[in-house]
Amino acid sequence: MMILRRPGPCAAVSMLLAMFCVPLLSAPARATDPAPIAWRNDYGSALAEARAANRLVWIQFTGPWCPNCLRMEHDSFPDADVIDHTQTSYIPLKLRSNVNEALALSFNLTGLPATVLVAPNRDVLAVHQGYLGPEELDAALDQALAGWRGRQDLARAEDEKAKQSSKQKAKANVEEPAASGYCLVSLVDDRKLVIGRAEHIVRHDGRAYRFATAAHAEAFRKTPERYIPANGGDCPVAKLDRGSSRPGDPRFGVLCEGRLFLCASPKARQTFFDDPGRYAVIDVAEQGFCPHCLGESGILVRGEPRYSAVREGHRYWFPDESHRDAYLASVTTETAQR
Repeated sequence: MMILRRPGPCAAVSMLLAMFCVPLLSAPARATDPAPIAWRNDYGSALAEARAANRLVWIQFTGPWCPNCLRMEHDSFPDADVIDHTQTSYIPLKLRSNVNEALALSFNLTGLPATVLVAPNRDVLAVHQGYLGPEELDAALDQALAGWRGRQDLARAEDEKAKQSSKQKAKANVEEPAASGYCLVSLVDDRKLVIGRAEHIVRHDGRAYRFATAAHAEAFRKTPERYIPANGGDCPVAKLDRGSSRPGDPRFGVLCEGRLFLCASPKARQTFFDDPGRYAVIDVAEQGFCPHCLGESGILVRGEPRYSAVREGHRYWFPDESHRDAYLASVTTETAQR
């Protein structure tokens, strides 16, 4: 396996030579051979194509100096089963690691060849570093695809269950208070679990919130975004780990970076505490990367919470105000042209 390392600031990714080299023999093409893989070469475009076709993205990091990369070119990529995956289930993307260093490092890669399998929403399904023969590569593609389809099936089942529950509640004409009736202002400002009172109700964005006092209700009216739980009040752990929607419980709430997150159980709350950086960006679009940089040049630039904007129910982060203003101007123009 080739070793990937960063020798110093702003240096390109360097590769150490493998312990052995393998001679490559070119086999003549046969009339029955399948068409070769139609590799893409741009990450942003490949993701957009994957979303439109509901496929996964197969990213193959490589380099011409890497003998095992050349082995996979000769042994694995011409395999009929592998090619079939690219025609039915995957968008194949081949990238030079030294040209796409930032992206390679974002996947914590340390060697070549590297096979990264990504869902259309950028969730990383699998990372394989080192040579994969035809059968190994086919198995890796099969396994990631099966796991992704299983998550989709589970999410659909959870959504259908939630829809049925909503229909039953609407039929019974019962208005259940949001956050199980607990006062959100007491949770955030007072760090206390207090049941809200029916006489102190504030309706916001289609939901009814109850508060302990009139003063608490007024505080919510002034700045509702300060108190409304992230992810619409659903459990962030269930969303990220299982791809399902499960209502959070204020008894298992977490205050992180000034925002309220409602987990569904004590176990889910502990999971949140174990890796808060993963779950605190649950409602942040593009995994916290600047959408302007991604849309304009296809590069990943980490945004900051202080430079944020809300659009269509999602929060976007930007590295500075100029990127945020440019993005908002572009989407405003795009909306006006529709």
